[in-house]
Amino acid sequence: MEIREPGDSADAGEEFVRLWTVAQRKVFLSIFALVHNLADAEEILQQTSVVLWRKFSEYRRDQDFTRWACGIARYEVLKHRHERGKAVLSMSDDLVERLSAATIREIDHLDRRRDALQQCLEELLPRHRELIRMRYEEDCRPEGLAVRLGRTADAIRRTLHRIRMRLLECMDRKLAHEEA
Repeated sequence: MEIREPGDSADAGEEFVRLWTVAQRKVFLSIFALVHNLADAEEILQQTSVVLWRKFSEYRRDQDFTRWACGIARYEVLKHRHERGKAVLSMSDDLVERLSAATIREIDHLDRRRDALQQCLEELLPRHRELIRMRYEEDCRPEGLAVRLGRTADAIRRTLHRIRMRLLECMDRKLAHEEA
């Protein structure tokens, strides 16, 4: 639980950039979920990044940077709402706090699902992984895949369905194991 002093590390700027680069998308999504206005969300994100940099010496390495950044962003949202005046205050500050916490939990959940999916994709047979890649990365429809692979569109659909079911079962196992 050490608190770094401003001159403690010559690499503080690099560390901040690395952590902020990873966290920025989640922080933006948590802000946007609260303000529902792209321009306001971008403005608040910029202000949040300034505050994060100013307070970076207070960041403890044993805490989750994204969670810390989202907490600061939540305060920036509240500050923005109060600066804009009562006209835009359609939600109470308490509701903003609760929505912010729920948004962070949902983003964390989606990240865990994405990570589980990535692991499960890596466990597929190479030909199945390639079929999924062609279907979703190349956006190739079953009819197009059938022509490319010399199979019927129905056979492609059935194979994709079986692969999707395997991926879903694999993800459920990994997430259940993670929670246990």
